[in-house]
Amino acid sequence: MNTRRPWKISREAAEQLLDGAAGPGARPGAPDHLARVLAAATAPGHERELAGEAAAVAAFEANHLASVATPRRGQMIKSPLAKILTVKVLALGLAAFATGGVALAAGTGAFNGSGPAHAGAGVGSAPPAGTGPSAAPGAPATAGPARLCRALARAVSAGASVTTPAGLEQALRSPALPRVLAGREFSSLTVTAHARAAVPDYCALLLGLPRLPQPGEVTGLPAPVLAEILPGLPAGTLAGVLTTLPATALSEVLTELPPSALGPVLTTLPATALSEVLTALPAGALGPVLTTLPGATLAQVLTALPAATLTQVLTTLPATALSEVLTALPAGALGPVLTTLPGAALAQVLTALPAATLTHVLTTLPAGTLARVLTTLPASGLAPVLTTLPAGPRAQVLTALPAASLTRVLTILPAPGLGGVLTTLPAGPLARVLTTLPASGLAPVLTRLPAGPLGQVLTALPASGLSRVLTTLPAPGLSRVLTALPTSVLSRILGELTTPVRAGILGKLPSSVLSHLLPGLPSSLLSGLPRSLLGHLPLG
Repeated sequence: MNTRRPWKISREAAEQLLDGAAGPGARPGAPDHLARVLAAATAPGHERELAGEAAAVAAFEANHLASVATPRRGQMIKSPLAKILTVKVLALGLAAFATGGVALAAGTGAFNGSGPAHAGAGVGSAPPAGTGPSAAPGAPATAGPARLCRALARAVSAGASVTTPAGLEQALRSPALPRVLAGREFSSLTVTAHARAAVPDYCALLLGLPRLPQPGEVTGLPAPVLAEILPGLPAGTLAGVLTTLPATALSEVLTELPPSALGPVLTTLPATALSEVLTALPAGALGPVLTTLPGATLAQVLTALPAATLTQVLTTLPATALSEVLTALPAGALGPVLTTLPGAALAQVLTALPAATLTHVLTTLPAGTLARVLTTLPASGLAPVLTTLPAGPRAQVLTALPAASLTRVLTILPAPGLGGVLTTLPAGPLARVLTTLPASGLAPVLTRLPAGPLGQVLTALPASGLSRVLTTLPAPGLSRVLTALPTSVLSRILGELTTPVRAGILGKLPSSVLSHLLPGLPSSLLSGLPRSLLGHLPLG
C-alpha cells in the first residue's frame, strides 16, 4: 500500500518558509529542519571561509556565465514551492559556494595551482586573489557580469565609487584598465568577451552606457554576446552606441547578428538613428543586413525611413539584393515604399530589376498604387519599365489602370516606346487598353505612332474593338490616322467594318480627306456607300 502523499503548498506559504516561518505540521517549539537548512545557507561566512572568495566567484562565472547566449532547457518545475526554491536556493547555493565552499576548494588545490587546472578557465596558475596589483577591494561575492564590470570600474578608480555614466566610461577608457583586468577576479569578463581588449566595450554595453570606450574593439565580441545584449538596450542608448561606431565596425556588428536579434535592434532605433545607421553601411554590408530580415520586419524598417534615406538605401543596393528586398516585402508595404520615392529614384530602382522581379512588383500592387507608381515615373524611366515586362504582365498592368492614369502613361511615352508597348500586346488586352482611353487621350496616342506600328496596332484589333476605336476618334484625329496608313492597310481595316459603320466613319472626314482616300479603295468597299460620299470620287 502506497502511503506517500504529495505535499502541495501555496506560493504565499512557500515565501513564508523562505522568510523563516515554520513548515506545515511543525509542532510549536519543536525544531523545524527546513527552516534550519535555509538559515544555515544564508548565514554570513566566517573570515576563514571567505578567503579566496573573489577567486571562487571568478571561477564560477568563467565556467557557468561565460556563454550568455547559450540557451539551456531544464525540466519544467510545476510546484510553486519548487519554482521559488529553485531561484532562491540557487542564489543561496552560490553564496554558500563562495563562502564555505572556498575553503574546500582551496584545500584541494583548485585555486593554488597544486591541483589539476581546469582547461580554459585561465585561473589555475594565477596568483591568489588579493595579492596581484589589480585586486578589486570589495568585489561582490555574487556579482553577475554587470556588477563585475562596476567592480572593475571601481578598481580602476582606486576604489572610488563610480556611479555616473561619464565616470564609468572614463574608468573603462583608463590606461590602467589592462593592468587591473589582469587580476584573477575579472577573468570571467575576458572569457566572455573572448579578448581582453573587448572587455571595456562589453562592460559599456552591459551597463547601458551611451558610448563605447573603444568602439573599434566591439567587433571582437562574440556574436551570441552581442545578440544577447543589443536588443535589450533602451532606444536612446542603442542609437548612441551604433551611430558612434566606425562604418567598418558597424558593418561587422550588424552582419554577425542573427535575424532574431537584428530585427529587434533595427526596429528599436528611432527613425533618425535608423537612417544614420543604414546610410553608413557600404553596399556590401547593407545587402546582407536587409536581406536577412523577415518580410514584416523589413517592411517596418523601410517604411520608417524618410524619402531621402529610403532613396539612398534602395539605390545603393546591388541589383540582386534589391530584387530580394522588394520581393520579400508584403504587398501592404511595397506600395508605401515605392510611392515614397521621387520619380528619378523610382525609375532607377525599377529599371534595375530583372523582368521576373519587376513583374512581381508591379502585378502585386493594387490598381490605385500601381497608377501612382507609373504616373510618377518620368518618360525616360517609364518606357524601359513597360518594355521590360513580358507581354502578359504588361497587358495585366495596363488594363488595371483607370482611364486617366492610362491616358497619362501612354501619352508621356516617347513614340518608339509607345509603339513597342502597343504592338506587343495581345489583341484582347490591346482592345481593352485603346477602348478605355477617352477621345482626348486616344487621338494623341494613335497620331504619335509611325505608319508601321499604327497599321500593326489597328489590324491586330478585333472588328468590335476596331469599330469602337475609329468611331471614338474625333474628326481631326481620325483624318490623321487614316491618311497615315498605306492604301493596302487602309483597305484591310475598312474591310473589317460593316457597311453602316464604314459609312459613318468616312462620313466624319472632311471633303479634302475623302478626295484623297476614296480613289485608292477597291470598288467592293465603295458599294453601298451613300451618294454624298461617292460624290467625292473623281469623274470618269
